[in-house]
Amino acid sequence: MNIPEGWTKTFVRSGPNNPRFAWNEVCVNFLKSDSEWLFSTHSDVVFEPDTLNRLLSWNVPLVSGLIFMRASPVVPHIWQKYEDTAQYAHRIKDTREWFFAHKEYIKFGAFLMEPRPDDAIIPIDFTSTSCTLIHRSVLEAMIPLCGDQWFVMDDDLKGGGEDRRFFELAKEAGFQPYLDRSCVVGHLVGDIPTSSADFIAWDSISEFHDTGEPPEVESISTFDGTPDKYSDVGHGTSYDPFEVEPNA
Repeated sequence: MNIPEGWTKTFVRSGPNNPRFAWNEVCVNFLKSDSEWLFSTHSDVVFEPDTLNRLLSWNVPLVSGLIFMRASPVVPHIWQKYEDTAQYAHRIKDTREWFFAHKEYIKFGAFLMEPRPDDAIIPIDFTSTSCTLIHRSVLEAMIPLCGDQWFVMDDDLKGGGEDRRFFELAKEAGFQPYLDRSCVVGHLVGDIPTSSADFIAWDSISEFHDTGEPPEVESISTFDGTPDKYSDVGHGTSYDPFEVEPNA
């Protein structure tokens, strides 16, 4: 992984214990250091070597790369909260339109769009922390809200788990999360990274159209508050992630 000239990097690998405990331990030790940025990643993702520099280039304290689910539904991990409800929706429609506007990047594997599109960055409600750059000021501001428990699975199982709770607390602490759509992270199924081409292929089948253009009907995948069902409003199909096969 490339880093800015003059910077140093320290790798911390979480142990085999509860991952939420490990993440919190990493955050505690990070704040004990004099480091400015924490880059969070997972063992089941791949990304371009210059990903860190790309995320830093936006000059915002909390920003993530774009990752897709690795099993059907192959939807983007970009979540939007419905106003006045506890429900969240995958941002399928605008992600589809983004890639149809950049068709040369409907492809497999991890990549960075070059040159960086100025409109690639968008505000979000939450995403996966599998490729997330966090400034220390974000973690420090969250301490009055959660102590040293930045990552916790809520008892009410709203869905999204510790990632959702982390980003909700960050927003409560005054930090808007952002996502860089030009920084696409590969989500591994074995050694095959799920990417934008897998999303577009899934989306075209799930919408029952084969024109190669965005469909007229808006498709939004909603998390209805239970942890085991996704429903696609576009055509009323439900998906159980515990019953589907990984996308090869």
